[in-house]
Amino acid sequence: MRGMTDTRTADATASDVLPEAEVAGLSAKTLAHVIHYRRKTYVAKPSEGYALLKRVRTLLRDGTTDLVPLVHRDGFVWLVVGPNIPIAIDEVETDAGHTEKHTLKRLELD
Repeated sequence: MRGMTDTRTADATASDVLPEAEVAGLSAKTLAHVIHYRRKTYVAKPSEGYALLKRVRTLLRDGTTDLVPLVHRDGFVWLVVGPNIPIAIDEVETDAGHTEKHTLKRLELD
């Protein structure tokens, strides 16, 4: 594993640069968020997932607890979010070798 490089100050050498073929194959589009909260799993569209993620980060940074709304695939729920309450938020990208439509259908978001 190679070390991290500060791209603002370091000159990129040939060994630090990803080949164009590798970069072209990367998919960075988030199709959904999966939220794991108190033994439950919620699937949300990216806009809802990013809104939740932003609020969770703010609460954790401030060390406070609050109710946070989440609109998900199956409806709506209020989540109590704070420093002592476990929560995990995963980003879902297109399945390897499949289209966005296939991934959204698998997640029941189509």
